[in-house]
Amino acid sequence: APSQQETNTNGQMNLPFDGEDNILKYNEIMIKNQTWTYPVPYPSDQYWDSIEHDEEYSSAAAYFLKQIEKQTRTMRCGEGDGIILIISDLLRPDEVFTAHWREFASALEQYQYVLKCLPKRIKSHFYFRGMELSSQVLNVLSNGLCSAHFQSLCFENNHFERDGIKFVLSYMQNNHILEELYLCQNPIDMKDDFDRLCEVIKGHPSLSTIKLIECRGGGLNGFEMLCSVMTAGKNKLKEINLSSNGISTGGSTFMSNFLATNPTLQSLDLRGNQVDDEDANLIASALKNNSNLRYLDLTNNILTGAGWEALHKVEFDDTSLNLAADSNHTCKIKYPIGHGIVDFSDINRHDFEQKAVRSKKIYSILSSRNRECTNVQNLDNVPLEFLPEMLVSIQEYSRYHLLGNSPRQARDDVKVLSIIYEIMRRWEITMSVCKSLSGCG
Repeated sequence: APSQQETNTNGQMNLPFDGEDNILKYNEIMIKNQTWTYPVPYPSDQYWDSIEHDEEYSSAAAYFLKQIEKQTRTMRCGEGDGIILIISDLLRPDEVFTAHWREFASALEQYQYVLKCLPKRIKSHFYFRGMELSSQVLNVLSNGLCSAHFQSLCFENNHFERDGIKFVLSYMQNNHILEELYLCQNPIDMKDDFDRLCEVIKGHPSLSTIKLIECRGGGLNGFEMLCSVMTAGKNKLKEINLSSNGISTGGSTFMSNFLATNPTLQSLDLRGNQVDDEDANLIASALKNNSNLRYLDLTNNILTGAGWEALHKVEFDDTSLNLAADSNHTCKIKYPIGHGIVDFSDINRHDFEQKAVRSKKIYSILSSRNRECTNVQNLDNVPLEFLPEMLVSIQEYSRYHLLGNSPRQARDDVKVLSIIYEIMRRWEITMSVCKSLSGCG
């Protein structure tokens, strides 16, 4: 709200939009709302009894109406920091809710001026879960929501069918600052509607996150949904979540080829689909050429231990120093419990410097070999003249935890002097043998 705005050196508010017009309108509405009271009465217990709803449903309806009133008051008072949140059990449309919907929509229309005056560091959200939204309710909501431009729009389990999808698409097209769309358990049945969604994604100026969880309707193919979203959002979307949509590649390399191009995508969540070991191997190969993806979740698919091992190897292949250096150092992979895979979530993290992550992996191998005194035999092919440079590199690798944003130091790291001593001792013996043989000649 305007009272929270940062000010410039002259004490004036720094507004991100057309400041003067919006602040004047905001002040006008706030003055008008000083005497406002919530005008809609609540239905009586006798009403619920008359339509034969059980006590649990009646309680859920009462709780829902209290939330509607609370959020309406929040918007009328210019509060809430741009977050409007309604959560309820699944309720069916009822005429008794209509007046409450109208009051809520009216407050939404006024709230547009609060949203326009929020500091840019605050992200606005509209989140609605559990209430069945009929065509009539959507029409009422559209009158207010079309003018209230939130940055995040979320609808979960609303049973709004095709009218709801059209409502969401219309809102996306008219809101140029929308950054995130989240639909969950709201199936999209018509391919034409999904194609239109992808067109909106492709042309939208701000959209960066698409979450369509359990949204595959009867007329759609899960893998085609993924391909279409990836194509529409290439070099634009940073996060894609298509969990629980029955995605099966059928051996197609589209997804792995897409990831290998190193697009802007930073997070890919495909939990609860039909991704298999062949897909895992292809994705692992693609991640060798990808430095932008920061998070990958393939849990609850049909991967076996072999598929998880392939992903594990690309994240940290500890069979040699060169393979460890060539591993992916940016993508945090979510692993399931029970496959015996070491979770590297504390190493490959989006906030860690890639150089620090790479150094930690290399030093981890050097430490492990030092405990077994096997570093030298793995470095026998290193020419003697490279020994000084190698020792300097080992010293640098040991300091990985001091490189800006970096992983914490591992408890089982050995002291760097222990590794240096091991290498120098072996090389000293080698050099003495060489000198002895030279003298015999």
